[in-house]
Amino acid sequence: MTSNDRASRGGAGRLPAGEPARLFVCGGARLELLPARPYEARYVAETDGVGFAFDLQRGVHAFGSDRPSAFHTRPNSVAFVPRGCDVYSRSPEGGEYLVVALQSSPETPLANAARFTDAILPAAVAAAHRLRARLLEEAVEPLLVEEGVHDLLERVALQAFPAPCRRAAERWMTPARLRTVSDMIEARLDGPLAVEDLASALGLSAGFFTRAFRAATARSPHSYVIDRRIARARRLLLTSRQGLAGIALAAGFSSHAHMTATFRERLGISPAEFRRRHAPDGGGRLR
Repeated sequence: MTSNDRASRGGAGRLPAGEPARLFVCGGARLELLPARPYEARYVAETDGVGFAFDLQRGVHAFGSDRPSAFHTRPNSVAFVPRGCDVYSRSPEGGEYLVVALQSSPETPLANAARFTDAILPAAVAAAHRLRARLLEEAVEPLLVEEGVHDLLERVALQAFPAPCRRAAERWMTPARLRTVSDMIEARLDGPLAVEDLASALGLSAGFFTRAFRAATARSPHSYVIDRRIARARRLLLTSRQGLAGIALAAGFSSHAHMTATFRERLGISPAEFRRRHAPDGGGRLR
């Protein structure tokens, strides 16, 4: 099940030092917010689990099989691992990933669902991003998290029956093409990025590229670039002692104020709050 194979992992993988995995138990579910980091995991799922990939990921996995194969997981994709499924997954890069393991009641919106992976379910994307923001808050509110879990599961279930299928535009954005675009974005993230430039790299019109990209990732190219800027800024906030203004420019934001407004909109906290709460030393004195 791709790096989505980490659903219900329960900490079976090996993570190097850095930003920690975050664990929450709430409302009959066990949640893990796993950082973007290399990993290797092997486990048998003890419960049904839903996984949400915030980042593009690639590696090797075996899902209900002893024959590993390459995987490419798209950003904003959903996976479902049924209980009893034997899973192996390894990625040299990893990616931020949310796992919701359903611990108690078998009567969930996804009861009896067939396994699936790397599915783009637009109704679930906003719910997953809202749930992540709630998990990053300093004082996590259990009732809000429980509400977010139910919201996510219901939205996944809306599109999980029958098994998700890909539209033509979505199929056109192959893993190789998506990787080309992602690599170009990462290489130019600290400067201006136009949709026309990204489309040109694949020999497409801006209009068709935008439709294909949105179908394959549930995000517009512009919104995805913002996601990547936030991801880079989060990494720098936790791994460097650089000031906020410098981090904003390194991540491609026009200013410290622009980065702060975007963090508040997407994550519900400011960059300074994020650093203070999640950096090992609170980011020192640099704010």
